Amino acid sequence: MKKLAVLITSGAYNRLLQALEFAGVATQHGVQVSVLFRDEAVSRMTKDKVRDIPFSDAYRGRETRVKNLLKEQQRHDLAALMREMKERGDVKMSICRDSLAYFDITVDQIIAEIDEVQGLDVFWKEEVGTADQVVAF
Repeated sequence: MKKLAVLITSGAYNRLLQALEFAGVATQHGVQVSVLFRDEAVSRMTKDKVRDIPFSDAYRGRETRVKNLLKEQQRHDLAALMREMKERGDVKMSICRDSLAYFDITVDQIIAEIDEVQGLDVFWKEEVGTADQVVAF
């Protein structure tokens, strides 16, 4: 596989982490990775929210324990994980233009690790249409 397209819609920390770790493994194997954050995931990719993302309901009652474990493993900072992925390989992080509007988010509120804002149709044409594999989280 040479190219992977990843669509991330969930805004729960554990699901965002899972998606980014999956994409990170692909980059370690020389795969070109394109990520599109859409829907609820977009609401978490802002400077004021990226460090305090809630877990999904499955983690209820275990959040503190899991947060401490992730901190010990240095997997607690999603923005840092995104930067590391980009340093290791060919990764492009995009955010959905429509989803920004849904959550009243402006471009200046987005974290620096996001490379571009684009429409779903452009992601489909440029990334999904040319990918060897597509995964959604």
